[in-house]
Amino acid sequence: MSGLPPAEVALSRQTIDEIDHALIELLARRRAIVRDLFVKKRALGLPLVDPRRETELLDERRKYGRALGVSPELVEGIFRGILDDSHSIDVD
Repeated sequence: MSGLPPAEVALSRQTIDEIDHALIELLARRRAIVRDLFVKKRALGLPLVDPRRETELLDERRKYGRALGVSPELVEGIFRGILDDSHSIDVD
């Protein structure tokens, strides 16, 4: 064997790479929208972080993940990371 993966493996890896890139692009898009939201909230004198909304978001995302066969724990971990990152967005 030449060390190269079989074509079926290479194709699957390529598809995974494309999905991963799409996920990163969506994360960048989401982050930009959160930044815009924070600018609006700051202008209105509202708190940037809404703990109740975040709890509701996590609950809904867990349920949605479960309905699609994705571990609710995995979904929550991902979204906790996304929310933690959102808290660090600078709007000054």
